[in-house]
Order: sequence, then structure tokens, then C-alpha cells
Amino acid sequence: MHFADATLLVVDDDANNRYTLTRRLKREGYSNVLLANNGREALDALEANPVDLVLLDIMMPELNGYEVLERIKTHPRLREIPVIMISAVDDTDSVVRCIELGAEDYLPKPFNATLLRARVGASLEKKLLRDENRRQARRMEEELAAARTIQLGMVPSEFPVATPEFPVDIHAVLHPAFEVGGDLYDFFLCEPGTLCIAIADVSGKGAAAALFMARTKTLIRTVAKLLARSGEGGQRPADILAHVNEDLCRDNPTAMFATVFIGMIDLENRRLAYCNAGHNAPYLIGADTGLIALTNARGRALGYRPGFRYETAVRDLRSGETLFLFTDGITEADGPGGEFFESDRLERSLRDMAGATSRQIIDSVIANVREFAGSAPQSDDIAAMAVRLTG
Repeated sequence: MHFADATLLVVDDDANNRYTLTRRLKREGYSNVLLANNGREALDALEANPVDLVLLDIMMPELNGYEVLERIKTHPRLREIPVIMISAVDDTDSVVRCIELGAEDYLPKPFNATLLRARVGASLEKKLLRDENRRQARRMEEELAAARTIQLGMVPSEFPVATPEFPVDIHAVLHPAFEVGGDLYDFFLCEPGTLCIAIADVSGKGAAAALFMARTKTLIRTVAKLLARSGEGGQRPADILAHVNEDLCRDNPTAMFATVFIGMIDLENRRLAYCNAGHNAPYLIGADTGLIALTNARGRALGYRPGFRYETAVRDLRSGETLFLFTDGITEADGPGGEFFESDRLERSLRDMAGATSRQIIDSVIANVREFAGSAPQSDDIAAMAVRLTG
């Protein structure tokens, strides 16, 4: 918007004042000047026309300038329009009241032409900057909303029904703290009869973490499937993480890293092979075994240092047992008093869930976290996945 193209609204109940002020403004190059005889006409003009600046008299019958200003500043669409108050009233209380009600500036009558020029120009320049900031904010919001949709589309959102051929009940959630985040979960068949499950937490938050998350997820899937096809370590999660670590260490100028837990379930033999790269230990929930944390096969987070060697652990699974994987957005969820949800509360949430479906487990844990957090804002991304053997 060029200032000369701006639309100004002059509101004054005195015809001579309106004429004088309009002529002054047109001499300054403002050709789009609307007039209103009183406060009601001013509000009607603002509803009907896009206005960039209002020059508003204070002392008017029916609706005075204070009342008009208050209505403008409480109107959802009009409140961003700058208002300069113009009046013969020249006292501190009047100036303070106008500023408190949201006026951009204040000019006494009879006004000084040079001061009028400067105040109108400054008010329009501020409006121009505010409008541009709002446009940029809206564009950023739209881009982040699109990025959120794309990111949430990168993790599975449809969960297969358990069958004799696929005896697994799976459910998972991903709740970024901001529009986008760095947590992820994934599950896929890397080869017939072998289900690969993974959960990860990327350092940091926001767009950078989301991009690193996408890179990590893609590498895990790609490496797992390539190793499975080649027969070289396809059943060894440690090999997968070693290869992914090498890739993440390259071209990583910001030194970002990811904690990852990966498991591979042999569906026929009901055997879990797993490896943990600096991630929270998942829990195994069983009616007979109770709650067990899988704390072994731990190694360094991915992206720190190339050449790191990882270990694979193996555990037999029983029908009805559930593996619960999560990120620290759960255990480090903030409560109203600043305390964390912590592992003890999570374990209490899981102990009575033996025999529950994967969705029931996830819903129960997330509900407990939300209840604990109360009004405290979510401070970290949250991801959780439950994998239960059926049959």
C-alpha cells in the first residue's frame, strides 16, 4: 500500500472542520478521504468500506469519540485500524483516556499542518508494517499447517486388524508439541513374517527436528528392507542402527541426533530381536510376567559419532503380551507445579493394562498424561506405540 492510496475516514460533526481537514489531507496527497458527520455514520462507513486510518473528533452528539473508539477497538475486524483523535480538548486526562482505549495518536484543534502530516504518515507506516507482519504470520501458519499434515502422514495412521496370518494388534499416536516436531513411530514388514517396529526422538523441536525426523525414518525403512533382501543382517537390529548412524553422522552440520528403539518380531516363532540407541526403555506387559522394562542392548544415540557398534538382544514373546514404546514427552510431561510425569506414574498406568487392547493401552496412558498436565502446555513431542501379540 502506498500512502497516497490509503483510505482515510474523517469523523467530525462540524462541517467546517471536516472541510478544512479534508483539504489539508488532499494537499498532502491523500485523495481517498471519506466523511462522517457523527459517530453512527462513522461506524456504518467502517462496516461498508476498507479504511486504513480514522481521524476522529472527540466531542460529538449521540456517540462521542470515546464511545466510537471503544466500539472500533472491540470489533473483531475493525480493531486493527489506527485511530488518531482530534479535538479542541487539550488536557492530559483526555489524552490518557484515548491512549488507554487504543488510539494510535492524539492531535489538538486547531491542528498544526506539519504535525498532522507527520502523525498521519507515521500511523499509516505502522499499519503497513502490522499488515505485512500479519500476512507473513498467516503465510507461516499455513505453511506450518501443511507441514504438520505432511509429517503426520509420514507415520502409519491405519492400523491392521489382527489375523491368524498377522497375529499382531497395533495402535500408536503422535502429538507434536508445536505444529511439527521430531518424534516418530513406524511399523512395517521388512520381509514376509518379520515385523519391524521403531520409535525415535530427534533432538530439538520444530521444523529442523521434523526434517531430521523424516530423514531418520526414511533411513530406517530403507536400510531394514535392503538388509532383509540381501540376507546380510536382516534379522539383526544392531546392523540396521549401525548403518543408519553412519548416514546420519554424514552431512550433519548442526550436530543433531536421534534416540531410537528398533525391534524385529519373528511372527512365526514369536521372537523379538531389538536394539536401543539411547532411547527410553520400552515396557513388556504380560498377565504372567507383569511389567518388565527392556533395559539391555543399549547404545549411543544416532548421529553422534560414526563407527559405533550396537548390540542386539533377543526375547521370546507370549501370546497376549504387549510391547509399549514411547518417547520422553510422556515421562517428562509437565504438571501444573512444574513436576514431571516420570517413569513411576507411567508404570502405574501400565501395570493394570495386561490383556487390554493396544488402543486401550495408548488411550489410557495419554489420558493419564493429559489429566496430570492439567492446564500446563505440552512442552515436548509425544509418541507412543503398543504392539500386542494375539492368537
